[in-house]
Amino acid sequence: MYPNGRYAYGFNLLLSQTLKFKRMKIRPKKSTHLKRAIVFLSFGFTILLSSCYGDGIDPDPEVETLISNFAANGAVSVDRQGTIYVSEYGRFVETGGSGTRVFKLSPHGKVLDTITGLSGPMGTAKDSKGNLFINNDNNTVRGQVLKISPNKEREVIASIEGWPSSMAIDYEDNLYISNYTAPTVHKITPDGTVSVYAEDPRLLGGVGIDLDSKGNVIVANFYTATIYSIDKNGEVSLIANIPDIVIQNFGIGYITVINDVIYATGIAVNYIYSVSMDGTIETIAGNGEAAQVDGPLLEASFSNPNGIAANKFRKTLYISEYTGVGGVRKIKL
Repeated sequence: MYPNGRYAYGFNLLLSQTLKFKRMKIRPKKSTHLKRAIVFLSFGFTILLSSCYGDGIDPDPEVETLISNFAANGAVSVDRQGTIYVSEYGRFVETGGSGTRVFKLSPHGKVLDTITGLSGPMGTAKDSKGNLFINNDNNTVRGQVLKISPNKEREVIASIEGWPSSMAIDYEDNLYISNYTAPTVHKITPDGTVSVYAEDPRLLGGVGIDLDSKGNVIVANFYTATIYSIDKNGEVSLIANIPDIVIQNFGIGYITVINDVIYATGIAVNYIYSVSMDGTIETIAGNGEAAQVDGPLLEASFSNPNGIAANKFRKTLYISEYTGVGGVRKIKL
């Protein structure tokens, strides 16, 4: 690996300045030259390292499989330390999911812990104190919000009518809960106060939920593939409808928001979409085939992508797959 082309100048400059500093007599009481030398050399090595990759720009993003043959097929969340949580919803049986676990993963896909003894777990969120919250034990009539403390003590902090499906958390540790069989979004404050944050017929079927930079709650309707914004007064407004993706009432699995861009899974059509706040829709990943194949974004394939969450600081998406061999997929934007 040698510098060439437009990096030859940087290399030659670095080399000449290195020789110059080597000849320089630096007196202990005058450290300015030494500091400048260190800064310049650091800058020069940065140029060289950048040149190793051609132009200093990361290669085009690709889809990568972190874990294959994985049972967790439901909601995904990422906490403030970058740790990933993936729910094993399982399959719908009688009145709820058959899964019993939530998996805790490192950013590289290593299983760090397995939370067991659950019932069809769905959305998860973790607060600033290390408490993990799980939508659990749904029976289509009511569901429970379970709190697991850092020392693993469990407490049901709310019972919500309908089918509480997913959750988001803000920087003040307020939880927002979407609902699949009721036209509501609930809010739970850190002191445990439960209230209806918004109620609107369009929210019936809500699953994916997150917040934008202004604190508006963004909700995606699972079986209409429509995305809404809810302001702090509880007013609901339309952002967009992703057309032609609903098959047998399967539309948008989950959503996540990075820098006010919404990322949504097309669970039945095997695509990942981006949706801007002005309603512009773009297919960003997937070729439409139901398979688990890595590669460039639009050449890779997904097997019913479902859960999606982001490490928003690293602009990295993590996606679960509902059917097939199962897996956690990664896209670094």
